[in-house]
Amino acid sequence: MPSAVLSAFLVFMCITAFTPGPNNILAMSAGIRLGFRKSLPVLAGICCGFWGVMLLCCLLTASLTSLSERFVDVMKYVGCLYIAFLSWKIAFTKSEDGTAEARTGFLAGCILQFVNIKVIIYGMTAYSGFILPYDDSLATRIAAVGVLTFFGSSGTVVWALTGALLQRFFRAYARVINTVMALLLLACVVPLLFG
Repeated sequence: MPSAVLSAFLVFMCITAFTPGPNNILAMSAGIRLGFRKSLPVLAGICCGFWGVMLLCCLLTASLTSLSERFVDVMKYVGCLYIAFLSWKIAFTKSEDGTAEARTGFLAGCILQFVNIKVIIYGMTAYSGFILPYDDSLATRIAAVGVLTFFGSSGTVVWALTGALLQRFFRAYARVINTVMALLLLACVVPLLFG
């Protein structure tokens, strides 16, 4: 993988993992209401479910790639559109409260992953745009499942640990933070399209 694409991939993973989404809102809510230790079951459920979705995305993307060589090209452009859409949403969406009550437990965290479109598209975009075009070996696919799960789960853990503090920070500096993240996401598209 060229270094420009690797850099874009790391930025994509970090921004996707650490920006607000269903996982992070649920983790923050659990952390605020229950404290970190008591939120561990929901965090474990999120991590396990996330791993399962990344594995399914890997298998599905690899299967579709073997059926059609053009699938990776098409999904690369779909991924670019999704990244651009995320960028727009981040730049122009007002900050969410994020403290809505939610069921918090292992099963709730795990099931959320299989209906969380952000996680599904994150996996499909990562495999079709960043991973499979450069290396489709089994070892790389297995490593990617672990790396994608690690990054996604780390964002959730951080939100649970710093829920209340992070919530105040995002409210106070939402416009600046959202603008920077949106521009960084848009920068991720360049090496995918022209790399």
